[in-house]
Amino acid sequence: MRSLKYVLVALLRLPLGRSVRLSYGYTGEDRLIESLLKPLVTYNGFYVEVGCNEPRFISNTFLLYRRGWRGICIDANEKLIRKFGRIRPRDQAVCAFVSHEPEPLTYLEFSNNVLSTADPQYVPQYLAQGEEIERTRQVQPRTLTAILHECHAPARFDLLTIDAEEFDLSVLESLDFAVYRPRLVMVEAEDFDPLHPLQHPISTFLLARNYRFKGSILKNLYFLDEAA
Repeated sequence: MRSLKYVLVALLRLPLGRSVRLSYGYTGEDRLIESLLKPLVTYNGFYVEVGCNEPRFISNTFLLYRRGWRGICIDANEKLIRKFGRIRPRDQAVCAFVSHEPEPLTYLEFSNNVLSTADPQYVPQYLAQGEEIERTRQVQPRTLTAILHECHAPARFDLLTIDAEEFDLSVLESLDFAVYRPRLVMVEAEDFDPLHPLQHPISTFLLARNYRFKGSILKNLYFLDEAA
């Protein structure tokens, strides 16, 4: 498979030039992360990914992992966390549902792992499309602060990326920014309005904690620590 990838890169360079670079992210998130953080080639950074899903496919952090970074990857899907353990042994893979709300939730694991969710609003649509629920179980939410403490995360780290559907803001609210401070925060916002980027609750939350809005691509918002 690796040789096939090199062949594909070579073919792409014919019409596009030698500067073409491939991305593992769904919409090139990993390349934008690189451009915002500007890490040195020899720098081995630290990331935290909430809602990590697949370890390679549509991954925001696999490119960084290949370059020597490591971090904490969190997902409520036990099957995906086992895959992380096999494919990305340098990472700490944690099976957990992250939220600042303590009430237990019903978590649905679909055959299409990307669709697994604790938010019931999209379930009828998924079922109508022929997707199948493989497993239903109760999950007890945990705060991100508790998980980072348990995993001995550094107080200052490079990247926090969040893809938790309707729970993105709740994930942020579960982190004590006075204790743990990511340099760059990338978070998905399903209802984001690009015409009024600073009015979204996620923007309001992070701006109040001295982060600067750097832009958005589709539903992903990017914020840099003002002090970084």
